This record gives sequence, structure tokens and C-alpha cells, in this order.
Amino acid sequence: MATSLEASGIERHQAAATLEAIANSIEKFAVTPQRLRAILDESQQALYERIREENDQRFDAVDKRFGDVITTIHDLRQQQRSDSVKVFNLMLGIALGMAGVTGGLIFNLLFP
Repeated sequence: MATSLEASGIERHQAAATLEAIANSIEKFAVTPQRLRAILDESQQALYERIREENDQRFDAVDKRFGDVITTIHDLRQQQRSDSVKVFNLMLGIALGMAGVTGGLIFNLLFP
């Protein structure tokens, strides 16, 4: 087995051109650890960005749902307060009515 291109019978200028072409392609297309690291970093950054965007959208959706729930709870509390006032007024009216009837009966018993 020949140890050089010249030893295999290729002329010197052809051997030099072949070696130059090989060196050029290694320079341009070789996968070096630095190139792999750069490509991996770009890929990871793109993945992190995609995950962050998806999480942001999910958090926005959750925030909207909680906002809707909080609004609903606030509305229910307002309705409960309104209903409590109505029930209090009704009970007060019933109590005054009963007091009036009782007072009338006692008045009729004392002054026939």
C-alpha cells in the first residue's frame, strides 16, 4: 500500500491539487466539536424558546380562567349580600307583624 499519492503513481501537481481539495472540504464541511457544540446550543436555545412560549400561553390561559373565577366569586358575594339584606328585612317585617298581632291581642284582653 502506498503511503503517499506520489508513491501510488499520481503526478506531483495532481497530488497537491487532490490534497488541497481534501483539506478545503475538511475545513468547510468537517464536523468539529466546536461546530457540534454550536449546533447543539442553537438547537437547545430554539427548544427553550418554544417551551417558554408554550408555557407563557398556558399561564395566560390559567390567569384568564382564574380571573373569570375570581369575577364569578365576587359576583356571587355581591348577590349573597343582597339576598342577606332581603332576608333580614323579611324577618324584621315578620317579627314586627307578629309583635303587632300579639300587642293587639293583649290590648283586646286588657281593654274589652
